Amino acid sequence: MRAATPAHRSERAAQVAGSMALAGQVRERCFAEVGDAVDVVVSCHAAHKGYLSGYFSIVHDLNPRYLSAVIATRDTVALVVSASDAGPALEDFGNPDRIFRYGFFCFEQVEGAGAGGYDLPGFPSFDAALLAALRDIAGDARTIGIDRSGDDRAWAVIAGGMTAHVLIDITDAIARTRRHKLPGEVERVRQATRLVEAGLLKVADQFAPGMTELDMAAIITAGMVAGGAVPRFVSVTSGPRSALADAYATARRVVPGDLIRIDAGCIYQGYASDMARSFVFGAPDAGQARCYAAIRAGIEYELAVIRDGLDVADLFNETVRVVRENGIPSYRRQHVGHGIGLGGGYDMPILSPQTVDSIEAGMCLCVETPYYRIGWGGMMIEDTILVTREGYEPITTIPRDLICVG
Repeated sequence: MRAATPAHRSERAAQVAGSMALAGQVRERCFAEVGDAVDVVVSCHAAHKGYLSGYFSIVHDLNPRYLSAVIATRDTVALVVSASDAGPALEDFGNPDRIFRYGFFCFEQVEGAGAGGYDLPGFPSFDAALLAALRDIAGDARTIGIDRSGDDRAWAVIAGGMTAHVLIDITDAIARTRRHKLPGEVERVRQATRLVEAGLLKVADQFAPGMTELDMAAIITAGMVAGGAVPRFVSVTSGPRSALADAYATARRVVPGDLIRIDAGCIYQGYASDMARSFVFGAPDAGQARCYAAIRAGIEYELAVIRDGLDVADLFNETVRVVRENGIPSYRRQHVGHGIGLGGGYDMPILSPQTVDSIEAGMCLCVETPYYRIGWGGMMIEDTILVTREGYEPITTIPRDLICVG
């Protein structure tokens, strides 16, 4: 096995330092949101653990039911992880005294390697490790803020094991903290988006008759991994299948006249991308050209009017109206976009007619106007932006043209 070079180690150290620094800024913003009454914050939510600590765990991808936690005060942060997760956590976190392990996993180590803590016994259970970490980190803290996103395991364990403390639900405060993105968060969303853009451009450049949906998905996925990201989803659908939203690629070979809809995203250092473009094998027919012009008019209307303070429901209604008036009179949608940031799901707001909310500067949004017609096909344009006071800053940068290939 080839050893890491000094350059690789230096790059890795810089990446970890950047992640830890960003997590510190996030914690500062989180404590400003929860208020002075809260002494310590606890979360078992997979994405929020990385959000507040800087360590994003692959074990959550392997097992969605995996139990772990982050515990943060205004001055320090600790992790509760399984014995198998302790090694990667220590690599990123650096301080074994702030990693509370539970369970059993077999590590051996080279004498003098300095991998402190790998071979020490862990706590017998997650619950025991969580309570021990809280007592160690929180000290004399009286008020514990608990993020109840996902489930109530942490709340139940702490309520039963630390009866002298006051528990406060901070779920809404975490959601509010996530609404506005710090510069470091925007840069991670931007890099995740660049990797998808590069993959789409490679598909256009490398397309050849006889290609399958899987061939195109492989091109995009390879670029994500080479760029240091984890593929989140790569939906490549063609012909009549392009009407199937969020479907996996298959071995179907594209044929002349097919629409090809590609909607893809990856996770880069904990932050997600989500964008889409549409292709046609050959020249578009009149119906394809008309429908594409309509959805393009819709998304370009969205981008023209988005600004700080804009009402979400009004934005939805007007965007749908524009698409209808420009070529698809029957156009319907449940939303025309959503917030984006941490991997693992949408951020708020959802750009739907039911959302009682306003667009705010500092939000990262995906704006989109997909069209799906069963038996005919589908097409989609989706861009990511950063909302500013007067409009937006583009994160997605490639043209919104219908891409003709072959």
